[in-house]
Amino acid sequence: MIKTTKIKGSSMKYKYVTIASILAISIFMGGCSSKSSQYVLFSDKVTDATTSEVAQGMNSSSMLVDNYEHKLVPNNRLSILVFNHPELSTRDVRAQVAPADERGALIDRDGTINIPLVGVVRIAGLTAREAGDLLSREYSRYIKNAHVTLEVLNKRVYVLGEVRNPGRVNIIEDTGNILEAIASSGGMTNFAERSSIKIIRGTQRNPIVKTVNLTQLSSLGSGNLTLQPNDVVYIQPNKLRLRNMAIEEALPGINIVQSILGALFTGKQLTNTRIFNVSDFTNFQQQ
Repeated sequence: MIKTTKIKGSSMKYKYVTIASILAISIFMGGCSSKSSQYVLFSDKVTDATTSEVAQGMNSSSMLVDNYEHKLVPNNRLSILVFNHPELSTRDVRAQVAPADERGALIDRDGTINIPLVGVVRIAGLTAREAGDLLSREYSRYIKNAHVTLEVLNKRVYVLGEVRNPGRVNIIEDTGNILEAIASSGGMTNFAERSSIKIIRGTQRNPIVKTVNLTQLSSLGSGNLTLQPNDVVYIQPNKLRLRNMAIEEALPGINIVQSILGALFTGKQLTNTRIFNVSDFTNFQQQ
């Protein structure tokens, strides 16, 4: 017995292929329909008025940055230098080879620090300069011409969301910049919502949230680009990312439908199959 198959179901097959092609093209075009301006920073139209506003904003924000000084908080690690007394300082060879999270002196939860010769001193809430002056007065009771300088070793911000390398970013000065933090995190992904970047600071009980639109040039003058230690920068996903996530969630259902359509197509082929005998074919040739 030999089986031969008629290709009557080919039109149905093409129909299924056409439907699948239309779905694929629709998804692709939907993904490409996002405006290119979403991927360009400071893309708004620049006018003389905008330039003036940006300049005024940058001047006012720079004044705020210049006046800001980081105040010491618990869990800050301090590098302490006592002039002419390396035995009382933390800046020695061991401090250089120690892990970054173990260097310097740690401010305890109660805001105090325990240092040689002086003992326990409360310094939380002071700036590094104020704390240095306080420790200089304390050391003056034991050594002549005491001079102490402090430096915070673990000033950092945290960048989360749609960046290539999320995590913490160390800052050297009392303040940082959101653009520097994003660049240090590898830059934003193609799915980043550049028009609504969140900066979160303060405490868990009293958080302060600021929104920055990096697609507008005016954001340069708003002062919102400035970061303070322990700030959290969150770059949320855009609509394209959310659409892709929805598609990923729908893929199992699409695969099931595809399997059903494939089974129906195969069944249609089987119903169009004709079975005949070889002897019938031989008799037909003899006639």
